[in-house]
Amino acid sequence: MLLTIGLAVMCIGVAFGVVGIALPRSSAPLPFTTFIQYAVMAGIFSIGATVMYVVHRYDGARLALVVGDATMVLASGTMAVALGGLSPRRRRAALALVAVTAIAVGACTAATSEDVSLVIKAAVLALVCTVCALAAARSPVAPRRPASLIAAAMGLYAVYSAARALVGVTTGWAGAVGAVFRSLEIGSAVAIATVLVCGLGIILALRSSARVSDGAPREHSVVVIGDARLVASAFGPGRLRSLVDELRAAAHELDDRAVDVRNGVATALPAALPTLGEQMQNSFGWSPEEIALLTDGDGRRGRTERH
Repeated sequence: MLLTIGLAVMCIGVAFGVVGIALPRSSAPLPFTTFIQYAVMAGIFSIGATVMYVVHRYDGARLALVVGDATMVLASGTMAVALGGLSPRRRRAALALVAVTAIAVGACTAATSEDVSLVIKAAVLALVCTVCALAAARSPVAPRRPASLIAAAMGLYAVYSAARALVGVTTGWAGAVGAVFRSLEIGSAVAIATVLVCGLGIILALRSSARVSDGAPREHSVVVIGDARLVASAFGPGRLRSLVDELRAAAHELDDRAVDVRNGVATALPAALPTLGEQMQNSFGWSPEEIALLTDGDGRRGRTERH
């Protein structure tokens, strides 16, 4: 029991240490940096869950299984929060919900048999991983390819977890099919493969960010659609997404090191705001009113002198 408690404290401590202290503050935009911080924390939680399952496997410690199940939910939920690009207030609320869910799963594992707790954990993971996959597919902070990779991995694990829960509820774990879905070896292999693919996605995202700063002596600039909520309420979320997608496309066309951020893009282009404003007018036919929606990191608004 002391080993289990020690490993749990170590993993949680390292996770928060990485986020708060050890993880270097890159020159990437704050939303992207926040994504990387919480994604790394999710990865550490995943490693912690694996350690707990190993402890349970070899000494049968019930506490290790409780901590492992809770930490596994915590890892998936934290990854969903990382990909969401939420405001600080919403991020804190989402993390609180994830923590409550993880504690509830751990409590169910402690209070029920392993057969029942496995069904509960699988059902919750199916839901949380589905949310994570959707967050990755629509992520405003992660580059497209890494986000798509994470979305595919989490989506497949959601399907596996849903199938696991369904088998446990319907046929139980006694038959041949039940034995396959209850197998710790198969479940661990699927989970490890998911973690590895998500880790690869994080690495690719970091490489994409590094291309912005490496090889460019100047700092990048952030150009976004200002007053995004006002634009969404006035013209609809679809129009806002269209404007953001066109802005990103223009930036990537001019700068292959550009990185997508929430409602815009970070780029090493000189005079990024007027340059992108002109590009939006020439390539996408934006009106002066639409160009005026653009803002940079200093709050200056875009404008065009062409008529």
